[in-house]
Amino acid sequence: MRPRWILNPAEVKVLDANAEALGVNLDELMIKAATELALALEGAPEPIWILCGPGNNGGDGFRLAEILEECHVIATHKTQKTELSKRARSCWKGEINYVENLPEKPPAVIVDCLLGAGSNGKPRGEILRLMESIPGRPMVLACDMPTGCGSGIAFNAFRTVTFESPKSNMVDQEGRLLPEVGDLFIASLGWPEEVLDPGPGDLLRYPISIDGQLKGDRGRVMIVGGGPYHGAPILAGMAAARMGVDLVHVAMPIKAAQRATWPSDLIPEKLSDNEYISDVTSIVKRCMSGRGVQAMVIGPGMGTKQETLEAVRLLIESTPSIPKVIDADAIRALSDWPESLIGVVTPHQKELENWIGSIDEIPKLVKGSGEDRVVIRTGSEDLIIGAGGRGGCVKGGNPRMAMGGTGDLLAGCIGGLLALGLSPWSASRLGTYLLRVSGKIAGDEIGPGLVAEDIPLYLSKSLK
Repeated sequence: MRPRWILNPAEVKVLDANAEALGVNLDELMIKAATELALALEGAPEPIWILCGPGNNGGDGFRLAEILEECHVIATHKTQKTELSKRARSCWKGEINYVENLPEKPPAVIVDCLLGAGSNGKPRGEILRLMESIPGRPMVLACDMPTGCGSGIAFNAFRTVTFESPKSNMVDQEGRLLPEVGDLFIASLGWPEEVLDPGPGDLLRYPISIDGQLKGDRGRVMIVGGGPYHGAPILAGMAAARMGVDLVHVAMPIKAAQRATWPSDLIPEKLSDNEYISDVTSIVKRCMSGRGVQAMVIGPGMGTKQETLEAVRLLIESTPSIPKVIDADAIRALSDWPESLIGVVTPHQKELENWIGSIDEIPKLVKGSGEDRVVIRTGSEDLIIGAGGRGGCVKGGNPRMAMGGTGDLLAGCIGGLLALGLSPWSASRLGTYLLRVSGKIAGDEIGPGLVAEDIPLYLSKSLK
């Protein structure tokens, strides 16, 4: 079994959606979850009240009620809000109570199926109203996570049955369980291992545009590269633009910029360097002036001159608050993992060996960084490695994706997503998935003559 990392609330929905896309029967998963709850209740005193919220956590409660011989079901709402929980509710043929007509005999045990691990913050509305109406001091068994965990208004469980992995809102900053969790039991629902890999569920990470946004609200990206090669930074910029950011700046030496064919979506950033990058003063100034930039991609096509690598190191040190993608030649500037670097490093196998020697060294480099440090070993299969057991493998796409320029596109995708506010971990998962899907769609439409420049448009289509 592959390691599980501590999931944040949004990732629970991501992996559920991945499971559904893989053909997993979610009704069967819900019944399995209810079975685990029933096992945790063996020998528990009665009466048992099952508190059911309007979402899938409430659906677990309705499925549990089918299993138990004696229980009372108390719902917060007259209907469920998800199709999965609606089916679970429809299968329960017993009485459903509400806060207005609670059972006469107080509970000895309540099963908290109000809000699951996908929730965050203080409970409110009908959820809070029911919590405040529970009589006596019953024992609490929490389903997936105690309602309100970590918010200051929460059930204190004697035991929590969570599924597949601990959740980030049940631990403190040192990774210790919060007291309201009680004894934690991690139950496997039988997910296929591929659920943990980037998939369609990762599209839920994407921040949708909203009405009233102004230019710049969805971020600026700075692409730094070029010198010996001028096409690579242009490709990275085109991919970043297709992620839905507002502005993409590309900084190249003067001669490389003159050779390049500039799409109208990209903004040339003037440098004083002529042949290769050595002076990043103007880039640092641009990043720190006005609204700055929200992400950087450093490396495509820049070459490996010593002056260039020194400039890369200075750029990383001078802009520590800006998340970055370190790609291609810029990886040569790294020694281990720079303390000031938040972001993603994207080596292919040879680059990885030159950088740190072995893929086994990556967990040491990213240890304790949460979602802020990620390495993607690119290749026919991309391996994503983050901190705390985070990982994933990305396959598929189109065989033509082995062509030159694909790595530049990936770096640009991730840079664009970072500028939209995604963490390096989230941007890495979504970016690698989007590129594979785009390659597949583009290859099917264009055929074997597909080139890297064809793909950016399909990146936007893949986001649909």
